[in-house]
Amino acid sequence: MSAASLTVRKPTLWDHVVSRVVHADSYAKRGLVNVLSGDQRRLLDTLRRDGSVVIDQHIPAERLRAMRSDLDAAIESLDFEMPCLAQSRVDPQRHGELIRNFMYGSLQQLTQWGVTFDRTEAHGYDQVVRDFNPSTLTLYMLERSEAFRQTWLDPCLLDIVTHYMGIVPRLSEAYVRRNFPAPHRTMNHYWHRDLNAPLHLLKVFFFLSDCRADNGPHEFIRGSHRELEVLNGKRYFTDDEVDHAYPPGSAEREVSLVKAGTVVIEDTRGLHRAQLPQAGYRDLGYAIFVPLRPFYPHRNYAFPRPAYNRLTPLQQAFIPPVMLV
Repeated sequence: MSAASLTVRKPTLWDHVVSRVVHADSYAKRGLVNVLSGDQRRLLDTLRRDGSVVIDQHIPAERLRAMRSDLDAAIESLDFEMPCLAQSRVDPQRHGELIRNFMYGSLQQLTQWGVTFDRTEAHGYDQVVRDFNPSTLTLYMLERSEAFRQTWLDPCLLDIVTHYMGIVPRLSEAYVRRNFPAPHRTMNHYWHRDLNAPLHLLKVFFFLSDCRADNGPHEFIRGSHRELEVLNGKRYFTDDEVDHAYPPGSAEREVSLVKAGTVVIEDTRGLHRAQLPQAGYRDLGYAIFVPLRPFYPHRNYAFPRPAYNRLTPLQQAFIPPVMLV
């Protein structure tokens, strides 16, 4: 891919014109947006300034317990995405090019290279972890858990998202990742900028377990969502490149050493990465907000229609029709 296609750039006037035409529905729904409280306004100001804001232990304790229970049940039922990368099948000799390429590839490509496992081989959670050493298990919880639906569509968070973006976007992706120690870092474990959109993009991270220094904290470079002239134009950046521009311990480097229940809202066009766990595991939920073109065809998650019918008009506006089941 060309450097231009891998470069996060400032939106142009033409980008704004195209966005208003293609995403007219997202602009039209701005009348649903609520007025922010004083606390929400302060969080929004921090998000605009830094590109990231941390809301400590935002998820209510009772709901967090329900989410943990639902997530554990899904994992024990092997209800995670497969095929899945099996680090035990990555051979440094045969797969040297893959390793050097940041383990970048689609699940189909990884399967063709022989470094995944599938449902026919998965007989139990402990067996999967022992035999295949997955660096990540990915689960889609919105179809099976009301507690997750309440959290991903938390009105307080949606208000901040809409005011930051200036539109009512869509919840385009919604999933949970359990990350384990592994011999090789993969894609998101390297510093990068998200390339999804030049104009509108936000991610919300939901910490479902305590995040310590040894189990894979998330890192973000404050202000890098605006400082696009520094470390741009490549899919991934080395630790040395980032350390040279933003030395470890500098004020710009935000490391999410947080308690379970904490929420981070982030403009991931800024530089960020997930550290690879060295011990235990980390459970982290992801909500990705972008405007989608009309008749968007990809079902990235499933949302039950009866639950959708109970939502407020603003919450409903976030769910693309293709996600309803």
